[in-house]
Amino acid sequence: MSTEYIAAAAGAGRVEGADFTLEAGSSRLFYCKPSLGSNENLTLQIKSAGGYTSVGTLAGSGEPTGTVTATGEGSSVFRVIRSAVSVAKPVYFD
Repeated sequence: MSTEYIAAAAGAGRVEGADFTLEAGSSRLFYCKPSLGSNENLTLQIKSAGGYTSVGTLAGSGEPTGTVTATGEGSSVFRVIRSAVSVAKPVYFD
């Protein structure tokens, strides 16, 4: 069952999602519905003592879904950023 991570009500501008924690070895699949268009993407960041570090593009127009997997020891804290989009699009995770 899907859970809304970034609501459509957040508008069409760039939106930073809330922090979420994954235990080592666990993962979470992210996607937008409707799908992301050209020049629209989801970016993954990981939180460390000094703030957030960009991990890279999680999903975009060519890759409509992206999976985050925690690979280190213990838990890791992440967030996903949705770029500005042509129309307000919610982001979901499974």
